[in-house]
Amino acid sequence: MPHLIEVFISGCPICRETIRIIEASKCPECRLVIYNLQETPEAMAKAEEYGVKATPTIIIDGKIRLVGKPRPEELRQILRT
Repeated sequence: MPHLIEVFISGCPICRETIRIIEASKCPECRLVIYNLQETPEAMAKAEEYGVKATPTIIIDGKIRLVGKPRPEELRQILRT
């Protein structure tokens, strides 16, 4: 099932690793949007809209699902639903 995956990052090594894990775990039809909070005011506004308090934060289909670096199996389990 395709999902919209939005990730809030700050450019740290853990954030880069999180993106790598997501890219390896998501289905080909899933859409990945990355918001770097250091790059654009729009990213900060979107983070405030969701209530993001830490990076990395992973939003799946409009809901905060994971904060911090995910375990690949944990992410795949969430994406199966």
